[in-house]
Amino acid sequence: MKIKGMLIDLDGTVYNDSIPIAGAVETIRWLRERQVPFRFLTNTTMKSRATLQQKLAAMGIQVAKEEIFSAAYAGSLYVRQKPSASCHLLILDDAKKEYAGLQSESEQVDYVVAGDLGEEVTFARLNKAFRCLFNGAQLVALQKNRYWLSDKGYTLDAGAFVALLEYAANTEAILIGKPSSEFFALALQDMRLPAEEVLMIGDDIEADVGGAQAIGMCAALVRTGKFREEDLGKGKPDFLLNSFAELRSLELGFSARKQE
Repeated sequence: MKIKGMLIDLDGTVYNDSIPIAGAVETIRWLRERQVPFRFLTNTTMKSRATLQQKLAAMGIQVAKEEIFSAAYAGSLYVRQKPSASCHLLILDDAKKEYAGLQSESEQVDYVVAGDLGEEVTFARLNKAFRCLFNGAQLVALQKNRYWLSDKGYTLDAGAFVALLEYAANTEAILIGKPSSEFFALALQDMRLPAEEVLMIGDDIEADVGGAQAIGMCAALVRTGKFREEDLGKGKPDFLLNSFAELRSLELGFSARKQE
């Protein structure tokens, strides 16, 4: 295989919440040395790209903000396509930084943007979002992951809250993050590489592997983060790795790009 670029999941692949996964920092450095372009493609909705950039820097991974494609950022791009759009944001304050100039306190808005509220979820916040939807707003789901692995263990993710709102408002959300093909295409376009020359690596058999393969990419599944052995019955990754660090053992033809 001649892989010329990488899309890399963050939580569960590079780190578990606040703890770097063994060998991840060295693997990113290894990709830099071989001049392999990559983008972090993450369904994280709790943080802005600037905060993710700082988090990675604290772990020893230096990246430009533009190398991070988060679901929260992609959601803001989607909303901004409509002139004079307004939205109710069902996300944490840090992620709201991506939506400067779009937020409205009115219940008459164009969009309800829903992400992971973590422990800040309340009935009042969900009910206000429901009222906006009842008044005609379109529900935008930054992602629909069922759960993720936090420092405290397996934890409910945004998908549970999105499903609640979909049922209550009798609507179907527009999905922004993985496994949305548009989300993958955004990063591929930025790298100026076709899908068949890029490898996706992540810990989610549905969002990472399934989403990448649906757009024509190869995908590697890591046995870290939220991975469980029964996930292998839900899909067939092109590669199965014990961790992101094992990427260095694959014969992917990375050196070819350096010689060009």
